[in-house]
Amino acid sequence: MTKRGLLPAALAALLASPVLAGAATTLMPGVRYERDTRLIGGSPVVVHIVRTPPHGGLYRLRPALSHNTVVGHQTVPAMQRSRAGRATSVGVNADRFQTTTGRPSGVFLRNGLLYTRGYRARSSLAVAFDGRLLVERLGFAGFWRAEGSDRHAVEAMNDRVVDPPGVALFTPTRGARTTRASGAYEVVFQRLPKAMLDGRLTGTVTAVRRDGGTAIPRRGAVLQARGTARRMLRREARVGTQVTVRVRMPELPADAADAIGGGPLLVRDGNPVRQADEYFSLGILLPRHPRTAVGQLRNGALLFVVADGRSLRSHGVTNWQLARLMANLGSVTAMGFDGGGSSTLAFDGRVLNRPSDGAPRLVSNALFLEYYGVYAPRVGGPPLSPNGDGVADSKLLGAKVVRPSSVELRLVRPNGSVAWRRSDTVGPGRLTRRVGSRQMREGTWRWVAEATETESGRTSRAVRRFKVNRTLGHLRLSKETVRVRRGRGGRLAAAVALTRDARVVATVRRSGRVVRTLHRGQATPGTKRWVWNGRNAAGRVVQSGRYLVHVRASNGLGTVSLQDRVRVVRVRR
Repeated sequence: MTKRGLLPAALAALLASPVLAGAATTLMPGVRYERDTRLIGGSPVVVHIVRTPPHGGLYRLRPALSHNTVVGHQTVPAMQRSRAGRATSVGVNADRFQTTTGRPSGVFLRNGLLYTRGYRARSSLAVAFDGRLLVERLGFAGFWRAEGSDRHAVEAMNDRVVDPPGVALFTPTRGARTTRASGAYEVVFQRLPKAMLDGRLTGTVTAVRRDGGTAIPRRGAVLQARGTARRMLRREARVGTQVTVRVRMPELPADAADAIGGGPLLVRDGNPVRQADEYFSLGILLPRHPRTAVGQLRNGALLFVVADGRSLRSHGVTNWQLARLMANLGSVTAMGFDGGGSSTLAFDGRVLNRPSDGAPRLVSNALFLEYYGVYAPRVGGPPLSPNGDGVADSKLLGAKVVRPSSVELRLVRPNGSVAWRRSDTVGPGRLTRRVGSRQMREGTWRWVAEATETESGRTSRAVRRFKVNRTLGHLRLSKETVRVRRGRGGRLAAAVALTRDARVVATVRRSGRVVRTLHRGQATPGTKRWVWNGRNAAGRVVQSGRYLVHVRASNGLGTVSLQDRVRVVRVRR
């Protein structure tokens, strides 16, 4: 394949450009990603680390739910893509969940709206208004009361009562229907306020149903009773009766309106926690698995960490090893999330780690840092080489804003002068420019995007760099198919144009391995030609198959390479 296949064909391809691996990379302003292979417990572990600014301003730490409902599954990158028009996000999978329904195991609270109740046996993560991460055991307390009657407990939220008797509240955030439960008795409210914490939700009973599976009104709710609690609900909450429901989380700090389940606690006050005494089996805590965690540094900055596992290249970590890792990275507070095949780190809809299933798993929920400022996708692919050979002759540059903003875009030459400028006021959307003039000066160019939000006046800036390097171009092969014969080999001519002095390496490769080196050393400007005789480095005639002719040139401008395919057919005569 030539490098032509690497050029972005549309804006969608631009926004999906891969992230560099093996070195610290800027994902979006202020957010850095690094991948590191460490020796942990005597075994190699590939650790993925994202460092972000504190929660606040243009950055907000938010729980995310698959399809925005309690029941359902979605991959972490798919959740990000669903919000791409409202934010640029980075984050990880979060709480464990019921594999059949997708219901989170613990609490899910967003903007004060309760989706699922807390689970006191495990830690949950709350986000304070000032950005502090609060790891707490969050329980649940709720009640319902019919007009003129006593109040009674609500034990469950958007799930049936597991150990009757008891009453559960189902809201539209659950999904389409209540959980089926043989013998259950339900009362339906066509209108009931949203399940905001500590709010008094008052509505009128409009219908009764039995056995669950009841459609939940879009602006209403359903109370479902099981066991002996059915008698009380049937007697006191008749059709036409006004009922008040209230949901509370007593342990939730007053300065938090977002929370998500998970656990166990990993770091407290900067010290790794070996035993958090949470309800997890030893099979979850002790073996080496892929694992996910979130942490906070003393200055408020955040860490998303995923350790790959279940492979020879990365053995995974125990829960204790993860706790020590988070403390060593500087966390003063840290909590674990679901691990194993669920462990996923993603940015802007692209997976950064290597999930052990081979692809991101369908999960229930995630935790994202959302960024609302201007975002410029990384300018990926090879250096720009506008020399007319059809390979890397142009690049598509882009910028995205998710709120109405005044935007200025600049293309800056290597000497600092401005080659192009555009100012515009745009609503949520994207701006692009394709570059690739033969008059572009060689060196490092900058693509600068600055935005000022129309409503808040907040400013943001994104800078991306790319190189222009015309050192190498016009790779040509004399044939698309080379026939080789035993004892005689074959003949393939290759030529490139070199515009300046460079160290050149020309090879023939197959499946990523070098079969034959055609040239290695310094070369002067001009047309360079080599001939391959169809033999490998040992002098033997090669087998039939697909091969690559690969040429790399390096000098003070950097390194640029070209490659093209050739088919080899071995014949008897």
